[in-house]
Amino acid sequence: MHPIPVRKMKFDIPPADTFDSRIIAGNLVVSYTALGISLYVAYLEPFLVKSMRRVLDQISDDELRENVDRFSRQEAQHYQQHERFNRAILEAGYPGLKARFDQLKADFERFFKDKGDKWCIGFVEGFEAYTTQGALAALGSGVFDHPKTDKRWGDLFRWHLAEEIEHRNVAFDIYQHLYGSYLFRVKLAMIAQSHIINFIVDCMRIMSPVDTARRGEAYRVTAQHRLLVRVGVLPMFFRTWLPGYTPHDYEVPGKIAALTSRLTAEAESAS
Repeated sequence: MHPIPVRKMKFDIPPADTFDSRIIAGNLVVSYTALGISLYVAYLEPFLVKSMRRVLDQISDDELRENVDRFSRQEAQHYQQHERFNRAILEAGYPGLKARFDQLKADFERFFKDKGDKWCIGFVEGFEAYTTQGALAALGSGVFDHPKTDKRWGDLFRWHLAEEIEHRNVAFDIYQHLYGSYLFRVKLAMIAQSHIINFIVDCMRIMSPVDTARRGEAYRVTAQHRLLVRVGVLPMFFRTWLPGYTPHDYEVPGKIAALTSRLTAEAESAS
């Protein structure tokens, strides 16, 4: 099996009429973060795939070309699955959320239309640099196996983040292969990383008051909580801005390898 396998998974999809935003470990801030990520990747990942495929003919290394193709096929599976889950969020009745989601779509359409290949690949690399660290931390924490985690959402994120780790080197390798500018890479990492965090925090700001009115004060996320979310990711962001950064240096724990083997066995198909 190739180290970047393309799996087709089958998940139980949560219905909108029973949707409860507290999906991960009973922790509201973590749950809103996960829900924001799920919404975000539904438009981000088509942008990633189109950006990578637009430069495929410029790649002279055959192994890298295959890795880019597999990266794109994994990401295509991700956004298709998240679109199915996102229906529960969007149909649960959060005034203003659909408008913010539409704004996100317009952002990525504008990026792909108006920005050059180097900018788009830099954005992809900046996002992937962050998600690799986030995936290692989240899977290492066991949060998706927590007894208060909604199993349907836990299964989705466990699979998605495991595959983010599998293809962690691809965006960095293609950026280095085609461009290699350190300062431009850092600039685009800052743009990409702030873009997703702004969206996640906006989702918290929109969703929490609605949930608080419906379900009580336990669902209230304060301005301090939102600030802590922004501050909490800064160490991960900062590591990706360092001159010596490379995802090739990450050590992947053995339990992640065991997880990916299990996911391959559970998949409807894998190639």
